[in-house]
Amino acid sequence: MLTVKNLYYRYPGSKNDVIRGIDFTIEEGEIFGFLGPSGAGKSTTQRILIKLLRNYRGEIIYRGKPLDSYGDEFYQDIGVCFEMPISFSKLTAMENLQFFQKLYKNTVDVEG
Repeated sequence: MLTVKNLYYRYPGSKNDVIRGIDFTIEEGEIFGFLGPSGAGKSTTQRILIKLLRNYRGEIIYRGKPLDSYGDEFYQDIGVCFEMPISFSKLTAMENLQFFQKLYKNTVDVEG
């Protein structure tokens, strides 16, 4: 479903790459997580994969097409959770799921 090959990224104005040649594949239905020390590039990689950061080097293929060929429809198909989850502490877990479910056209039964 997602293939990353030889990914590099350097923040504007920096002399060094913060991501240096990483490769991985995520299969459909797989839950994938990044583990590593602070500064290893986990959040930067996630930001690239959800198209918040551009100008990377390497290849990212999503569902058989280059990542940069997708428009806004891409966001209906993905889910990402950073180290500080965005949820509402005054809502129950179920209320949080129901709230975020309203953001997507295609959903699943969260109560089943």
